[in-house]
Amino acid sequence: MAATNELLIQKVFQEMLKYKPSMQKMLIADDDEEEETKDPRLLGDLIIRNFPWPIGVELRRLFSASTRQLDRMRLDQIFKTIERTMQFISFLMISQL
Repeated sequence: MAATNELLIQKVFQEMLKYKPSMQKMLIADDDEEEETKDPRLLGDLIIRNFPWPIGVELRRLFSASTRQLDRMRLDQIFKTIERTMQFISFLMISQL
């Protein structure tokens, strides 16, 4: 089920490009390669590095090979990622008071 992670990575990266187009320049393009598809591992690493550390750690776990199967473990990791993101956003909002 590698396609699950690859699809998720592609969607997140495309949305990130809307807000930070300079990320496109971070990709190393081969002159011989004519396709526009990029290595999902490279895109995943760029995504992880451009999120705050607490969220990036959870995304790294979500993108890992152990959570490629659509099972309870992956669902738990999705919930952990959402929970950590909400905690981080809540902390930011409280600190703005």
